[in-house]
This record gives sequence, C-alpha cells and structure tokens, in this order.
Amino acid sequence: MANEAAIYEQRQVSLRYGGLAAYTAYAKKQVWPDLNRQGAGVLCLLNGFIGDPPEEVIQITRFPDLEIWNDCQHTGATVEDGLVVKEEVRLLKPIASRPKEFVPPEDRRAVYGFRRQLIRSSDVEEFANCSENGVWPRIESQGACILGLWSTLADTDPIEVILLTGYHGPGHWEETRVTQPKPEGVDSALWQGDLELRKRREQITLKTWVNLMQAVEIAPHG
Repeated sequence: MANEAAIYEQRQVSLRYGGLAAYTAYAKKQVWPDLNRQGAGVLCLLNGFIGDPPEEVIQITRFPDLEIWNDCQHTGATVEDGLVVKEEVRLLKPIASRPKEFVPPEDRRAVYGFRRQLIRSSDVEEFANCSENGVWPRIESQGACILGLWSTLADTDPIEVILLTGYHGPGHWEETRVTQPKPEGVDSALWQGDLELRKRREQITLKTWVNLMQAVEIAPHG
C-alpha cells in the first residue's frame, strides 16, 4: 500500500486555445519549485489527446499530508491573464501500491489512460485487489505501466476511483484490450487471472469513463 498519510491533488485546468506551452512554462518556472521546497512534488502533467482537446490539462501532485497541502495553497505564483479559462481541484487518496514514491524512468510512458470508475464505497478494497492481483500483472506484462490508483478523499457513496495507466501510444493501448483473443507471448495464467478478476471488477463498477491523454511531464523531480 502507498503511504497512507500522503494525499494527492487533482488539478483540472481548461486553457485558452494554444495555451499549453505557456502554461507548462509557467508551471515549471513558478509553481513546481515552490511545491518542491515545501516537500510536495508533481506526479504528472497530462493534456487531452483522445476524448478531450489539447487545452484540457490534468496535474496530479503528491503532498506528504493535508497540512502541507494547505500551506501550498498560497504560493504567490500568478498565471498570465486569460491563460486559464477554468480550474477545478479535488483531493485524492491512494488505495493501492501505486503510485510509487519514486517513478523510475522505465515506468514512464507517452500516453495515459485516465479512467474514472464509480463504485460503492464498501467495494473499494475489493476493487483495488481485483486491479492489483488480476488486471495489472497481465497488462504490465504487455508493456503498460500503472501510474496510480486513487479514490476521492471525500467519503461518498457511490465513490469515484481514478486509475492512470501508461502506454507507448494509442496502438499499444488497443493491443492491451481484452476484447481480442489472447496475444502470443502473454502468459496463460496471467491472462486467465485477469479475466476472472476483471469480470468481478466489472460487476462492482456502476459506471466508467476513459480518456487518452498525452504525457507532458511524468514525475519531473522523480
């Protein structure tokens, strides 16, 4: 299990048309150094690829605890007028062994599936087990890499679960779907374990959405 004291902030930003480069430069120069000085760190900065326009940006940041998150809300950084059209923030808690505290270079991918799933709050532990011990081993044997699994920090019922999975590209994402026969080279036990626990995960999932996003930065400071 990931550090249970740590919390994660999901910051969803809608930018003006063509504003991604300016926003990324602003974040790298003004926001991220302040976060690092206070013990926080950006896990990923992603932008829309399939399902969202390029100007839709998601940044997920790790904070050691809620107090440090609160302290970081007043960094004093100012963004260029008109660059940000809309900004929303919510807090997440890790519910599995991912995200790792340090993301090595070999774990980083070009494209990420940003999947949101609605489940009953009583099913969170089982959902995480089905993911870690069924779906993830098979999908990672095909070259994908799980970045993280979270639920919202607020305790609601149903509750939303967020999964980020990295792929080398959209074609790689397609290759890892289970709507096709088992590919050559995939271990039969891993494939069968995925089928069984994926089926159970689908049974406890009330609703699911997925977008493919491009990696702008993955764990820029580790």
